[in-house]
Amino acid sequence: MNELEKYLHEALGLRIACENWRPSDGLPFFLSRAASYTRCEVNNIAFIAATIKSEESLPSIKRVHKQLGKYTDLPVVIVSETLDARQRKALVAQGVPFVVPDVQAFLPFFALAATAREPKKYRREGRLSSRAQAAFVALVAHPEIASAAELKEVSGLTASDVSRALAELDEQELIVREKSGRALLFKCERDTSELLKAAKSLLSSPVSRTLYAKRSAALDALPNAGETALAERSMLAVPAIVCKAVSKKGLKNLAFTEVLEGEIDDNDTIELQVWRYEPLVAGGKTIDNVSLALSLASMEDERIEKELNVLFNKENLW
Repeated sequence: MNELEKYLHEALGLRIACENWRPSDGLPFFLSRAASYTRCEVNNIAFIAATIKSEESLPSIKRVHKQLGKYTDLPVVIVSETLDARQRKALVAQGVPFVVPDVQAFLPFFALAATAREPKKYRREGRLSSRAQAAFVALVAHPEIASAAELKEVSGLTASDVSRALAELDEQELIVREKSGRALLFKCERDTSELLKAAKSLLSSPVSRTLYAKRSAALDALPNAGETALAERSMLAVPAIVCKAVSKKGLKNLAFTEVLEGEIDDNDTIELQVWRYEPLVAGGKTIDNVSLALSLASMEDERIEKELNVLFNKENLW
C-alpha cells in the first residue's frame, strides 16, 4: 500500500492510516486471489482498498468491487497501477471509486476527483522499450531497410520515435548507425537468425493485457493475433474464439462491449489482445512473425512451440 499512501499524502495532501483487513468469515477464493485488502482511514473516514494483483478486465474489476461489498459496510476503493483511460472513464461513469497512484483518484465519498498531469511511464528493466521493439520487428520483417526515413514510412512511427528507437538499438549493438549528409543510415551486421538470437533476452511480449468482448464488425476488422494468426500460417487448428490485436492507443477509439470469458457463446466472443505498440508496425495486413512469436512464447504449449519452430525454420528459438 506504500504507493497509495504516498500518492494520497504527497500529491493530494491527505494523511492516511492503513492496516491489513480480512472479514471474520473469510473471503471466497475469487476475491482472495484477485486482490489484497487494506482498511484505510483518512480524516476519520474509513474505506477498504482492494489492490488488484495483476492486470484485469473491466468486468473482473467491477466484480471485485460488487462482491467485496457483501463483506463490508465501508466504501470499497479499487487500487491499480494498470487501469487505462477507458477503464477509468467507465468506472467514473458507474460511480466505482478507484485510485491509480500518480495518475488519478476518484473518491466520490470524499467528494474528491484528481488527475495527475503526467502519468507514470513504465519500462521493463533490461528490455527494449516499446518503440525500440516496434522498430526492431519492422527491421526483421524488412531487412532491406537501411535509413530512418524508410523505417518511418514502413512502420508508421514518428520521426522522433524512430530516432530514439535506433539510438536504443545501436546502444544494444543490434544495429550500427551512421550519418550520410543529413540522412540517418544504419546496418545490421548479422543475419536474421543471429540477430534474433542476440536480441532474444531484450524482447518481451507485445501484449499488455487480454480482455474478452462481444463480437462486432469493428472488432472483426482488427488484425488476427495469437493462435488465430498462427493457425493461418501453420498446421495449428483454428481456436474456438477468434483472437484480435489492438494497440493501447487504438483501444481508446474502439467501441465494444466487454464480457467475461465464457459469458457468451464462443462464436460471439472476441479475445482482444491490447498491444504496447501497433500490431501492424511491420507493414502489411497481418502482424509480423516476431511479434506473433513473442505473444505466444510464454504459453508453454508444445503444439505452438512446434509450429513456431517450423515458421522460423529454427529449433527452440523462442
